[in-house]
Amino acid sequence: MIQQISSLMLIAALVFSAGTSSMGKEIKESAQTVFDQPYLAIAPVQTYPGDAVLVKSKQATSVTLFQKTYRLQPSNGEYVRFIPVPFDAKPGTYPIQTADNKHKAELTILPKQFAVDKLTVSKQLNQMRQDTARIDADQKKINAARSKSAETAYFADKFQWPAEGRITTPYGYQRVVNGVPANRHAAIDIANKTGTPIAATNHGKVVLAESLYLTGNTVIIDHGLQVFSIYAHMSKIDVKTGDLVKAGQQIGRIGSTGFSTGPHLHFGMLIGNTYVNPQPFLDASPFLWE
Repeated sequence: MIQQISSLMLIAALVFSAGTSSMGKEIKESAQTVFDQPYLAIAPVQTYPGDAVLVKSKQATSVTLFQKTYRLQPSNGEYVRFIPVPFDAKPGTYPIQTADNKHKAELTILPKQFAVDKLTVSKQLNQMRQDTARIDADQKKINAARSKSAETAYFADKFQWPAEGRITTPYGYQRVVNGVPANRHAAIDIANKTGTPIAATNHGKVVLAESLYLTGNTVIIDHGLQVFSIYAHMSKIDVKTGDLVKAGQQIGRIGSTGFSTGPHLHFGMLIGNTYVNPQPFLDASPFLWE
């Protein structure tokens, strides 16, 4: 705080001494930028259930949103954190505030309807969903892979579509398998022929690359700041755990391994272990969300 006050005093002194010169105008503009920067900011300020928001603060190291406390991470001279918006969040305005309750911003959640996706599968395929022992064992591997994330972002630009093809199941659809409600489909399914190349959606580090029971050949990439991407049902994996990858680099090929009715890529984005809508990441750099 003392350092911040000293900086502001220095700027004020420079503005006073510079007078009306061209340099003075530049200093005044820089000073105004400093004063205009909010102590706590959230982007986007309007969003939907299942999406994610980016919280930034000058000094606060933790904030409260949705009755949960989130620790912010130091990054490029400020503190930041991506926070997932729950699927069951009701439309309305939600306060986000610092741990000391001295600073507050607001997030507006807009209404959104998710369609129902009815899927009919064979008895043999449906029985795969009942093997909870194998499913739980794989989930432990997945959770371990996503338990740590780089403290700084590997990325700066927006994310890329990982494969060409037809979207068969959009994000957020409520799945009904053989007439029985199942989990919400919190990813995007991209259908194309077996062998179609799959690329990393952005720079990052591979934290899992192996065959799993339900998701088949699976790759998970850490993009830093708790942002992860997942690629499932691949026919072939072209990377290994620990590899650093670039945006657009081939990491595998489309297939139909695991619980799958045909060749496609199951592509998801996560904040920690929570799936979020990939579309905003594909539309613009998260650091430019408004």
